[in-house]
Amino acid sequence: MAAGSKISDDKQEYQFTYPYVTPSGHQFTFYDTPSNQRLVIRHSSGSHMEFKADGSVFIKSVGDLHTASSIASTQSDVSGGADNTTMRHDTDYTMDVGGRLRIKCSTLDFEIGSTGRIIAGTDLITSANNMVNKATESISIEGTKSIYMDTKEMRERVVSRQTEAGTKEGASGSSMSGGLNVMKVYGNTVIQNDDENGGITIASKGYLNLVAGAERVDLVGKFTTTPSKEALSTFTTKVFASKGSLDVSTKPGDVYFESEAGAYYNYGKKVVGSSTSAPDGFKVDIGKGNCAEAVQDGDRIRAVSGDETIGIVGEQIVVAKKIFLN
Repeated sequence: MAAGSKISDDKQEYQFTYPYVTPSGHQFTFYDTPSNQRLVIRHSSGSHMEFKADGSVFIKSVGDLHTASSIASTQSDVSGGADNTTMRHDTDYTMDVGGRLRIKCSTLDFEIGSTGRIIAGTDLITSANNMVNKATESISIEGTKSIYMDTKEMRERVVSRQTEAGTKEGASGSSMSGGLNVMKVYGNTVIQNDDENGGITIASKGYLNLVAGAERVDLVGKFTTTPSKEALSTFTTKVFASKGSLDVSTKPGDVYFESEAGAYYNYGKKVVGSSTSAPDGFKVDIGKGNCAEAVQDGDRIRAVSGDETIGIVGEQIVVAKKIFLN
């Protein structure tokens, strides 16, 4: 039985065979054997077309096979025009090409009723002026080794986004444990949250390093798209009274610092003064409120290499068991 045919290709009975052969070797052969009727049109080169009893058609070309449709096939006097050249198969259809398959056309449309697959043994290259990939549910891009993207501009609009980098990669305890995530940018980088009740959290169970090669500005309680205009020195920190609905501060604009060990401050190591106070290595201005300092366990030592000036508008009260003056 020939491939694709449901009728067994039994031997034909001679009395039901009606051949017609031209002097050059072309053949028209009619087979009327019951249950195995066939029609064969054969060229002298061996190329032939065979019609099976079940309606199957087999075309065998010894050389190349060419099909051409005239431009007149699109012309029709019928309202709305006529169908173009079509190829329809109501069952499975397989195209097996031993060499290269090339399709050249002005417009190409694929309409797939269920699942579509493209499998390439080595490389798969697509090139277009504009390329659009749409999915009603999800799109998955998986690269066993790497994914590389190269573009002049990239824009994203994402409602919810989760990124996992280096998950379960590398041996535990090694320098590459947990993988590696590096983002390099030339120019400016902005991470902006436009939701007043939203937030941005940078959390690390290990080390967290913030490095600024030039000036750094920290603004709290105030939003601006030009934070560099708030800069007053190499490192500027400003805390404003915010109006966030999730704030826990009872006095908005305050600052709290706590450490389980001591704190060490070392000012003016190389340069005298600052951008806002030229002669002072350390200056504190308190606009409102008291200045309270308490040492719970330990001594308070103050050493001044030069002069010390204390100006008190009100009273000065010193309470001590002993006072030594030299």
